[in-house]
Amino acid sequence: MRTALLTSNSLRHKYLAQMLANESNLELIITEKKSPRITATDQYSTTDASFIKKHFTLRQQAEEKYFGDFNEFPSTSEIIKAEHAAINSSKIRKILIQADPDYIILFGTSIIGNDLLEDFPSRIINFHLGLSPYYKGSATNLFPYFYNEPECIGGTFHLASAKVDQGNILKQFRPYIYEDDDLHDIGNKVILQGGKLIPQILQKYAQDKIKPVKQESTGKVFRNKDLDPEKLRNIYLNFKTGMISEYLCKKKLRDKEKPIIH
Repeated sequence: MRTALLTSNSLRHKYLAQMLANESNLELIITEKKSPRITATDQYSTTDASFIKKHFTLRQQAEEKYFGDFNEFPSTSEIIKAEHAAINSSKIRKILIQADPDYIILFGTSIIGNDLLEDFPSRIINFHLGLSPYYKGSATNLFPYFYNEPECIGGTFHLASAKVDQGNILKQFRPYIYEDDDLHDIGNKVILQGGKLIPQILQKYAQDKIKPVKQESTGKVFRNKDLDPEKLRNIYLNFKTGMISEYLCKKKLRDKEKPIIH
């Protein structure tokens, strides 16, 4: 199976690339820079800026803990670097058409445009960090904590669509959560589990053993700008005040109330 990966350039993205390369012929990796606005703090007060910087420092430390062995992309793949928001450029489109992979996997890039969707119908699969349709868009493995819904933390593999995170679902999963896990542990566990699952999902989908399931219900859609310092503080506070313990005590019931596609 010939694959291409459209992703970013952090350790988590290099980990997923290696998992794909282990089980498929990962011919092409297009790595797009993240928007600098994600970690920017110039619009905040000194107190808020310090808090946001600490949050991203903790995230980086956790990522190194889980994916520190993955410092490079697989050397067996062609690697093309792209600036932020260049994933839909005519240059990238031409490269993908020439490569003509069996499947394109998306993980952590800008939203792709209609041209690529039309070029590769039902062949572009998005690894969404969140459980669609409950939480769509950005920071979707953070906002469930704000709304006290850890049952909506997880990963979704779905066909890419014109509407954000609304494509037909191939598989969803929830991570293994323990009482002392913090939000960074849980987030990395989702990526760790997703990396192990994606080769299996690709094989089963290629063999027609997975039938994509249409998303019927509606949910919340978020953008990075929606996660302001006050909301993030509330998320950390919910962890400190026992949100995860309360969830784990009633996990089966709460998970049942938010069904996912297995």
